[in-house]
Formats: sequence, C-alpha cells, structure tokens
Amino acid sequence: MFTFFHEESIHLIMGNWFSIGEMSVNYGTLLDSLSMTVIVPVGLVTICVLIYSLDYMKFDPNRNRFYIFLSIFAIFMTILVVSDNFVMMFIGWEFVGIMSYLLMSFWNTRMPAMKAALSAMLLNRFGDAFFVMGMSMMLSVYHTTDFNMMELITPNMDTIMLNIMAMTLLMAATAKSAQLGLHSWLLNAMEGPTPVSSLLHAATMVCSGVYVLVRGSFMLEYTPTILLVILWLGGLTTLMSGLIAMVTNDIKRVIALSTMSQLGMMMLAMGSSSYDLAIYHLYCHAFFKALLFMSAGSIIHSLMSESQDFRKYGGLIDYLPYSYMCMLIASLSLMAIPGTTGYFSKDIIIETLYGQYNISGYIMYFVATASATLTSIYSLRLLYLTFMNNPRINKYTYTFVHESNMMIMPMTMLALYSMFLGYYRDNVMFHLNLGLPHTNTFMETEFTMPMMIKYLPMMLGLTLSLTLVYLYEMSYRYDYKVMYNYLNQKMYFDQLTNNVMMRPTLMLAGVLNKNMDNGLLKTLGSTGVSRLLSSLPMMFMLNLMIMLMM
Repeated sequence: MFTFFHEESIHLIMGNWFSIGEMSVNYGTLLDSLSMTVIVPVGLVTICVLIYSLDYMKFDPNRNRFYIFLSIFAIFMTILVVSDNFVMMFIGWEFVGIMSYLLMSFWNTRMPAMKAALSAMLLNRFGDAFFVMGMSMMLSVYHTTDFNMMELITPNMDTIMLNIMAMTLLMAATAKSAQLGLHSWLLNAMEGPTPVSSLLHAATMVCSGVYVLVRGSFMLEYTPTILLVILWLGGLTTLMSGLIAMVTNDIKRVIALSTMSQLGMMMLAMGSSSYDLAIYHLYCHAFFKALLFMSAGSIIHSLMSESQDFRKYGGLIDYLPYSYMCMLIASLSLMAIPGTTGYFSKDIIIETLYGQYNISGYIMYFVATASATLTSIYSLRLLYLTFMNNPRINKYTYTFVHESNMMIMPMTMLALYSMFLGYYRDNVMFHLNLGLPHTNTFMETEFTMPMMIKYLPMMLGLTLSLTLVYLYEMSYRYDYKVMYNYLNQKMYFDQLTNNVMMRPTLMLAGVLNKNMDNGLLKTLGSTGVSRLLSSLPMMFMLNLMIMLMM
C-alpha cells in the first residue's frame, strides 16, 4: 500500500552574499525532499563513525585533531546538501575535498598516506576546475545559480550551452565520485584511518558527485547525449571495478572497489533518467557500506600486525563472531539478497535498465547483471578467506584478537539499517518529487518484465559465488597468470596515465622551462635588460672615442 504526502519545500534565504548588476547570489538553504533524503545517511553515519572512532583512535596521540576534522567535514557536507544555489554548494564541495586531504594524510609520517592524499587532492582539483567553468557559464547564461530559478528557465535555453554545462557537471562528478578515468585516487585513499574510509569514501563524500548531478537533473533531461554518456560511463565503471576487485587482496581496497561499483550503478540509474532510484540507492548504500568498512576496521584493529591482506587472515569467525555477523549482513545487502536493504534499491535499478526498451538499456542491463554477479563473487571471497579459511597467521597473534565493546554499538545500529531499511522503500521513493516528467519508469517495468530477467542477477550471483567456494576448497588450480596480473595491476591504468599523460607533459614542461622561461623570456626580459643596462656606459664610451677620433 502506497502512502502519499504532499510536502512543501522550505526555502530559507539568510542573507545576500554578493550582487553584480542583475546577478545575485544568496546564503540560502533549500529543504526539499531531495536534500532531506540525503541528509539522513550523512547525519546518521557521521554519528556512528564518531562513536566508532572514539575506540578506534583511542591510543592515537593526535586523536582530538582527528575528531575535529571529522566534525568540520560533517558541517561542510551538510552545507553541500542543503544549499540552494551552485555557488554555495561549491563551498561545501571544495571544503569536503580539503577535509578529505587532511583526514587521508592524518598519519602524515607515512609516505604512502601523504602520496595518496596528494593524488586525491590533484584529481579532485581537476573536477573542481570543471565545476568552476560550469558555474561561470551558468552565471553568464542564466544570470543566476539558484536551483529553482534555473529549473524554470531551462526549457527555453540554448541546447548547445546546456550540453556544455551538463558536461562540466559530469566531469566534476566523475572526479569526486571516482568514475572510470579519474578513479585511481579512491584506492590510494585507503591509506587513511578506517573511520575516514567509512565516512568519506563509502557513505558521504564520494556520493556528492551523484547528488550534484541529480540537483542539475533539470539540465540533464534536456541533454539526451550527456545522459547516454552517463549511462555508458556508469556501466563501464561498475564492470571494471568488479573485475579488479575479483583479484585484489587488500580488505579495504576490495570494499573501496565495491563502492566504486555501486556509484557506477547510481550513474546507470541517472543515465536512464531514474534520478529517484539513484538517490534511493545512495540513501541505502551509505548504511551497509559504512558497516562493511567498520567491520573491516574491527578486524584490522584487533590484529596485532594490523595487516590488510585478507589472504593472511583465516579462521577469525571464532575470535570475531560479532564482526563476522555484521560483515555478513552488510555483504548480503551489497549482494542484493532478497529481504535486505540492498535488494530493494539495487535490483530495481537493474530492472529499470531493461525497462528502457532500447539498445543501450539492454546492453547496460547485461553489464549491470555481470557487475552484480562479480559483486557476489568478491564479497563471498572476502568473507570466506577472512573468516572461514584455515588460519594463516601465527598462533601468538591469535591470542590478541578481540572484539571491541565501543565499536560494536554503531555497528549494531548500521546492521539493523542494512537489514530493515528497505521495507520503507515506497514511502521514501514517492516523496522524491523531483518535478520531472516520465522519470518513474520503474512502475511500468515491474509489471512488464519477464520473470527470468528479474531473477537473473540473483541466480547468477549465488551460483557463481558457491562455485568459487567449491574451487577454493576442492579443486584450486591457477593458470590465468596474464589475466590475473592485468586485473591485479588495476588494468595498468596508473602506468598508462604515467606513460601517456604525466611523463610527456613533464618533458614538455622541461623543454618550455629551458627554452622559454630560462631562454627567450630571460633574454628578452630580466637578463637582457640587465645586460643592456650594464653595457650602456661601455657603448657610450666607445661612441665618444669614435667621435673624438673622427
């Protein structure tokens, strides 16, 4: 039974920031169904992570600074979500990037942490530059950055300008939400403390790219080309991240790759104009993904060696039963097993792709099904090698493995959300009144879809996951070295970036520095002028001598 409520949006203008001619930018908050839906996981997960980190960072000498950074991050994430214009949203957007840098490099005596933070900062700046370009175009074309005003004007806009502005927003979202091409920072970001990974790189910050695109959905609806780009970008991202996660052995990196995969799913939903499904998946995904990271943190924290390679674990189910239970619940939700939260938000996106009834929709349905299957396989691989497999650590280390009472509290809360939040789906989804026509296609899909297509992702996921366990236990043979190395090295994407982009750019910069900065410009500029001034008296004397001799 559906329950409908008409909720009036609350638009508060707290003051004028600046006015240039007819352009005016305000300090304002827009409390509508979209911002209120997104603020729920931001608030709840932030509280859970702060309680969790009280114990996780208990013996860290700089723990107070860590809590301050997390709290400041929460403030700016809230500003990003509730702002009523793109300029104010950009303040939140920029500051969550800065806080991300400070939290990733929190253990700044470790070189990998500093490198990871710098990598994230630079790649996010790339996206921010496009955001700024998009805002400047909005101010030039719309003469405003207010969401409500822009939505009213958009139907009468020039399509070429709309395409360019939508493209700039997509580039910004690609960097922040770690889509294929600008994704390499997300895996490196796992060098930070686990509470940071749980809050920033699972629940809130990485989802802000998706949120910005949904906020700009009034533009995307008039740019079908960009929607197609979003659809294919999301499909490729969700598939590639699943393949890489299959052979990754770092527990936090596998979970980070699953985050990237789920963000690709949200992009697929937006590419098929189902913005409400994208936001609903963002809403549900935050809880079970934060729980996965917390469970991984519980394992890493309790092991004396603090190793993150789960091939070195094994047999931990007897020592960490509560962490196992939480990780199992979160993994089942991630695998979209019927009855869990993830099932209600993820499967409907895959079904809606088929319900587009066009070529791209059909192709992306099978790509998303393949990705969902891979998700099941690497989730079960993680659970099996960590908890079920034969113990791989020395006996002395096992004497220190323990559950933490303080960490259990937020994990319990998130476990309940991961299990039961999906039952309230209809009340959340029908409140997402984004004011867009023909975006609720999932209802038609529900009644027109063949039963086989509906259950295909779940059947493939379960059968292939169980096959994997059989292979590990009964007939483990390993002959795919070339493919394994290719995927294990993240498809050589970093090497490709270094060799194709970085090195030629640095060489060009070196040549320009040598010939232009220290060559031509110096000769015509500072060096040439100083030489001219120093040689003027000599030239004057020579001229005088020549004149006297004549």
